[in-house]
Amino acid sequence: MKATRKSAAVLTAFVLILASLLPCVQAAVTPTPAEAAHLQFREDGGFRIMILADIQDGKKLSSITKTFIEETVRATRPDIIVMTGDNIYGSSTRNPENGEKALRNVMDMLQALYDEGVGAPVAATFGNHDDQANDYAKEDQMKVMGEYACNISIDEDLWVDGEHYTEALEHCGTYNVPIYASSGDSVKFNLWLFDSGAYASDGNKGYDHVREKQLEWYKTTSDKLGNVNSIVFQHIIMPEIYNSYAKTTFTLGAETYNYHGTYYTLPETAAPGSSLGEASACSEDNGGEYDALKAQGGVIACVSGHDHVNSFIIPNSDPDFPMDWINCPTCGVASYGKTDVRGIRVIDLNEADTTTYETTFYKYADIMGGDSAFMLKYKFVSFFTQLEYKFINIWMQFTNLLGISNLVA
Repeated sequence: MKATRKSAAVLTAFVLILASLLPCVQAAVTPTPAEAAHLQFREDGGFRIMILADIQDGKKLSSITKTFIEETVRATRPDIIVMTGDNIYGSSTRNPENGEKALRNVMDMLQALYDEGVGAPVAATFGNHDDQANDYAKEDQMKVMGEYACNISIDEDLWVDGEHYTEALEHCGTYNVPIYASSGDSVKFNLWLFDSGAYASDGNKGYDHVREKQLEWYKTTSDKLGNVNSIVFQHIIMPEIYNSYAKTTFTLGAETYNYHGTYYTLPETAAPGSSLGEASACSEDNGGEYDALKAQGGVIACVSGHDHVNSFIIPNSDPDFPMDWINCPTCGVASYGKTDVRGIRVIDLNEADTTTYETTFYKYADIMGGDSAFMLKYKFVSFFTQLEYKFINIWMQFTNLLGISNLVA
């Protein structure tokens, strides 16, 4: 009898321990929105990514930007839409209420396209202007996006317990989107989204960067995925981009920019149609992201926004890290830019060979060129926001002449 009671007690204790662990087990296997969406290569082997960089509008989304995005989505039918930050212009919204209104304008548009059957799941990260000077935190923005059925954006900090931000990763908007095989449950490709932060807080001028805790999460997650091929999306480009530019001498009016005493321009290897309209405004503090990506391997491209008039594809100069630098200009009309450079980039993957990709850049005229009334309105409005760039460019040329680096965008 004593043995039976002892066995029963041991069994009861085991059951209680197991029951206490069940919530943890359940939390660990709960799929993220991106996993639950189970995005996969189409039956024809293709997968299309649309990139919306630097919409950067205030509480009222420009009808010109809205129409251009809508018609580009309808024309290209993407499988996912990625927003690389500066999704709103925080400093112009002035308060959290207007900040939320600006964000909802964007998300309402994307949700309507999703409901129409032409849109796609939306994955977003953040830029330096998203929460700038309006007390509308990126964590709050992520929660608002979570209210939309089209959204698959999360922050891994929030997803740890499904409710609270732990800030273990630093910043907000770091996660991954697995792309599954056209049949089955194997992950064939992966999209990394990193919040590269806002402004430097370590005494340097310029911008922030992906932090150590984010990179630790990246390495762990990459190992779990089996280091499948991938593309990285973030707002601020890494400083190693300057290793892939061509060194040159200063020429007034040319696409040459000073960085730490050396002038740079696009290399001959840049893809046709590439444009360098300003110095790449990267962090002055190297956070080690490049080395982490290189060590893991499999990254075929690093996509950024931030620099509104830089539209380029440049092969990395490091033979031990064969990937492309892709910078997307602003797709909106409200912020500084150049009339003939604004647009949307689409990237096409192929399941049969995930080591490469094809890409097309759509300018306003490519999509809306047949609508003369729209194009007249676009050119009129863009003329004034292009004036801002002209002043910026004059300043850059002046500081170039003095040998001063330009790192603010």
